Amino acid sequence: MKVVGIFFLIGLLFVSCGYTGKDLIGVYAPTDYKNTFDTIQLKEHNKYHRKVYDKNKKLVLEMQGEWSIKEDVIEFKSPYFFNLDRDLVEFPELLQDTVSKGLGYVWKKKGTLEFCVGHFAVDLPDQNCYQKLK
Repeated sequence: MKVVGIFFLIGLLFVSCGYTGKDLIGVYAPTDYKNTFDTIQLKEHNKYHRKVYDKNKKLVLEMQGEWSIKEDVIEFKSPYFFNLDRDLVEFPELLQDTVSKGLGYVWKKKGTLEFCVGHFAVDLPDQNCYQKLK
């Protein structure tokens, strides 16, 4: 039984190595949004550039900020907009909520980097998740 425990711990060590900022640099888009489209470009020097489009493909929000990574946790510093795929044509006032930070987990899914941000990310699968574009 001790041998199984040791192999389990060694396996965890290799699986949870974490990611570096260099690993994450690139453009990410939502995996399953229907009412909006959103891109987050993670840049060098921990900067990000973001564009949010409504369901009519009109650019409704453009912002820049800072991000950081520690092991497999990504943090977007304020300002950050939680795009929960709500209807921004009908409720444009939702775009004003950019005072919070975004926090989420990074992993590889089918060989592609992905992160999910926000309170829904933990409770429901595939909620508020972004996948790195190739």
